[in-house]
Amino acid sequence: MTSCDLCGLDAGAQPYRASDHVFCCLGCMHVHAILSESGVLASGVDVRETEIFKRSLELGLIATGGRETSRKTPPADTTDLPSEERLYRLSGLWCSACAWVIEHTLQAERGMVSAEVHFVSDLLKVRFQPQKLPPSRIVELVESLGYKAVEYTGEANSADKERKDLLMRLGVAAFLWVNVMGMNLSVYFGAFDPVLPFLAMALTMPVLLYSAQPILRIAWSGLRRGALRMESLLSLGILAAFGYSSVQAFRGGTHVYFDISCAIVTLVLVGKSVEQGAKHRAAQTIASLHRMLPQKARMAGVERFRAVTELKPGDEVLVKAGERIPVDGVVLIGDSEADESLLTGESKPVRKALGDRVVAGSVNSGSPLTIAATTVGESSTIARIVAAVERALVSRSEVERRVDRVSRIFVPAVMAVSLGGALYWLQSGLAMEEALLRAVTILVIACPCALGIATPLALTAAVGAASRMGILVRDADVLERLGKVEEVVLDKTGTVTEDRFELLEYDAAHLATLAAVEAYSEHPAGKAVVAKAKELGLTIGEAREIEVIKGAGIRGVVDGVEVLIGSRALTGGAPEAPETDGHTPAWYRIGGELEGRLAFGTRIRQDARALVSGLRERRIPVRILSGDSEAATAAAARELGIADYRAGVRPEEKAADVARRNAAMIGDGVNDAPALAAASLGIAMGSGADLAMRASAMVLLGGDLTRVLDGFALANLTRQVVRQNLFWAFFYNMVGIGLAAAGLLNPLVAAGAMVFSSLSVVGNSYRLSRFGAG
Repeated sequence: MTSCDLCGLDAGAQPYRASDHVFCCLGCMHVHAILSESGVLASGVDVRETEIFKRSLELGLIATGGRETSRKTPPADTTDLPSEERLYRLSGLWCSACAWVIEHTLQAERGMVSAEVHFVSDLLKVRFQPQKLPPSRIVELVESLGYKAVEYTGEANSADKERKDLLMRLGVAAFLWVNVMGMNLSVYFGAFDPVLPFLAMALTMPVLLYSAQPILRIAWSGLRRGALRMESLLSLGILAAFGYSSVQAFRGGTHVYFDISCAIVTLVLVGKSVEQGAKHRAAQTIASLHRMLPQKARMAGVERFRAVTELKPGDEVLVKAGERIPVDGVVLIGDSEADESLLTGESKPVRKALGDRVVAGSVNSGSPLTIAATTVGESSTIARIVAAVERALVSRSEVERRVDRVSRIFVPAVMAVSLGGALYWLQSGLAMEEALLRAVTILVIACPCALGIATPLALTAAVGAASRMGILVRDADVLERLGKVEEVVLDKTGTVTEDRFELLEYDAAHLATLAAVEAYSEHPAGKAVVAKAKELGLTIGEAREIEVIKGAGIRGVVDGVEVLIGSRALTGGAPEAPETDGHTPAWYRIGGELEGRLAFGTRIRQDARALVSGLRERRIPVRILSGDSEAATAAAARELGIADYRAGVRPEEKAADVARRNAAMIGDGVNDAPALAAASLGIAMGSGADLAMRASAMVLLGGDLTRVLDGFALANLTRQVVRQNLFWAFFYNMVGIGLAAAGLLNPLVAAGAMVFSSLSVVGNSYRLSRFGAG
């Protein structure tokens, strides 16, 4: 055993080396170099007692403290070491079994925290400890399995290259297949020439050595590691048909099946090219989001650019017309419109003026805006969206995991059935030629391609459709969970009501006078009066002798007339309207006379009415949980037609309530975050608090509540498509194996049926990609 020359731990089978020293990790190697260059090693002191060593240990540069004498002690647990996450794009994946082999190999590597391959988008997400596992080692491990891995940046160059390579291999295979099939037909119909079988063999060789090379390479790589994959079935079928036909050619026989080898390769490549198109569309979802990430920002005042990663909250940036907004922030100067369609799915530009919130990734479509940054970098809206979509595309649902487990058992089982069947038929007196053909047919038709892509392809298409509609989902199984919720719980303030406090009842004849006095008030009610007057275009006069009566109201003089606005106790107002309507009342006197009553509150959102109506049609119960008063909550529930509600609920009570039920919780505030996290499915408003969005599994980017109904419809369709895909995948395999075993199929028909099953799954899943497009 080799020990690390710095910490004394086992350096493993593949230690890091520098000069004549070996190390257990990159951290030890780098710290050793620092100690050497600083002269510490030459001084002869115990390096474990140096400040450099101790500080490196604190920072996690060294995995653990060294052992003084017990060099055979196994490495300490490194689960507390810092880790990082990276995304790689894979090439050469042919089925979900490939994904499992890569995951299994990487997870067995020291320093790998987690590895997850998403077959549908050819993406690999790893979390690893750089101190124990260099990134280059990840790429080496993948390549040792017969695949390729490059760090994913959102660019499509590598995908285009792989697609062109696949099309070239397909073209060669298809061209030669047609020629070989023509020769075999001549033999079948009696025009036998001893040269034809050898000519067909020669034309088949390029198909095996070039077109089929990815299939054979991956099968061989799996065989060396003791893993049976889908390529193992295909390779056995291709080589068995070629080998049998070669023997027949040298024996002078007429039953040659070189065309079957070419046909299997050609049809498999046809299916792969279609599947690769679906994968490309899935990966484009991420690529398009990456292109939305602004890289630079124009600093206000100095007209120079700075990298977005260098910005800090409070920095002021200038965004000219047509430019993408680089940060989340607030408008300081300017009046324009922003196109937020890529973020929210809404095509209508949104006006942005002084004090309005803007989001990174949207496009300034009007005049220049000066913006004060509030969140930057990975905390910005667009960066969170990219991260969430990446997580959704590389995460897998429980259904998909179960199918993967079945696929891993399915491949060796089919090989056993094929081999056992061949032996049984031979013992039963069936000719070797016929027994071999039946065995080959079973291998070909049992290919689990359709089974492997049935669930992930549907879920990926659904995630893409959701993002185009302005619904951001965190995980691939969110849509599954949404389809299973038994009730929907709504927050009130900011969710079913508008998030602004406004004047709802007033007499327009007195509004300008009242606004002149309320212009000096800092109370939300006073600001609401002024806002309403400006909204109506009224001319607000000047008030004098202002007196703010704390907790009661405000007094002033307008055009020589005293104006008093405030509570019933201050003004002597009578309760002419019941206060159980949930509105906040105020009365006013002009010239000593009680003139009228004002009512303040928040309006019920129109989309909230549509949401409740839509849920009622789907027979999904709806409740309201609010921290607001009994009167306000009851009024909102009554207006929405919701009988089940609770008022005055604290955040922890909300969380406990929804945790006991299979419920979807919709909220927007910081106080909703515990309930959103505890619910079976948390749904946050895109215009809500950052904490609420982080705690939720789904975010409505445009803040439109009716998108929840779209989510339910998409979830139901997704569940339906997944079930259909799995049914047809199993149906094709089971029926096909039975027909092949009975001798009713030949390998050529089996290859076509196998490809048709994959194409049917792709076509059925494509329905989800079009969801909401109209």
